[in-house]
Amino acid sequence: MQPTYSPSEVAEILGITKGELLEWERDGKIPAVERNEENHRIYSGDQVHEIVEKAGRCLFKRISIVNQKGGVGKTTTTFNLGACLAYVGQRVLVVDLDAQANLTISFGLNPDDIDKTSNDLLVDDSVTLDQVIHKTDYSNLWCVPADIRLAGADVKLREMIMREKILDGKLEPAKDYFNFILFDCPPNLSSVTINALVASTDAIVPIETQFYSMKAIDDLTSTFNLIKRKMNHAIRTWILPTKIDNRIKVHRGILEMLEKSFGGKLLSPIMTDAKVSSAPMVKQPVIYSFPASRGARDFRRLCQEVLSQHEQEAGGDVRRDPREREEEDPGRGIEPLTLREGLGDDGGSAGAAAAEERPVA
Repeated sequence: MQPTYSPSEVAEILGITKGELLEWERDGKIPAVERNEENHRIYSGDQVHEIVEKAGRCLFKRISIVNQKGGVGKTTTTFNLGACLAYVGQRVLVVDLDAQANLTISFGLNPDDIDKTSNDLLVDDSVTLDQVIHKTDYSNLWCVPADIRLAGADVKLREMIMREKILDGKLEPAKDYFNFILFDCPPNLSSVTINALVASTDAIVPIETQFYSMKAIDDLTSTFNLIKRKMNHAIRTWILPTKIDNRIKVHRGILEMLEKSFGGKLLSPIMTDAKVSSAPMVKQPVIYSFPASRGARDFRRLCQEVLSQHEQEAGGDVRRDPREREEEDPGRGIEPLTLREGLGDDGGSAGAAAAEERPVA
């Protein structure tokens, strides 16, 4: 099921009022939309994306969700952040790089039934991006699945020339289509993880409020510095506290320590919520399966933080008139993005349909 959006929801996505949105439509600054049987305006996912693009909120960012420590919420973050970004009109590709394939399974795909996965993309020169992409059941959201063979990818990559840049090269065609690519990295600092980092502009490091998670940040920082020094590739890094329970004194103390250490690089925490853990079991992101839950609110907030950070970097202003942007750059945002071969709605499916219950805005 592909979601539809009311004018109020589209206006909230854009950060404007409903009246401003309707005024844009009346003035011909954005495309007019059809009305349903009740004579209400209803926007499709593609229409929202086109409007978002004209308003200047479309970017191209590649983000590694990375921590060599397991169980900190990397897959959960990729699954839910990807869905939230797609819901607000960004075209999103999530790439499963973990041999456990939990992200793949969360989208309702069976790794054993898939011919080509991210493993083939990494180790087979002949495999291209459009051969491994699967359209999910959620508007604006695609997935590159993983399978158990990734466990042996590191050995094969060691024998390949320019092995650290293989993924970056294979993803080059995505720059013309997707706004965000999220990498669900394995719980190690293998060649697969290095490939993701080299292909990324940013890294989000989910951490639990434990001492060992703090040690993992030190190790990752060394890796980021090594990539910058050896490959002249800088990565913006963000820290995401996960599984936080403010009732626990230790959690509060570590949050305070993180705030002092990382300041503006610290994202708002994802609080402990059983609904977040339950969402993958029903093959639906938490904003669809439990839209009123604390976890859904936390991930919607994380989505807005990610968008805000990248808009500040790009110098974007979502409240500006879309026509002004087109006058400054006639080639920007006039035509909607077109589907590349292999990326269309018939290019694969992902199991369970989205819940009919709409996310709470």
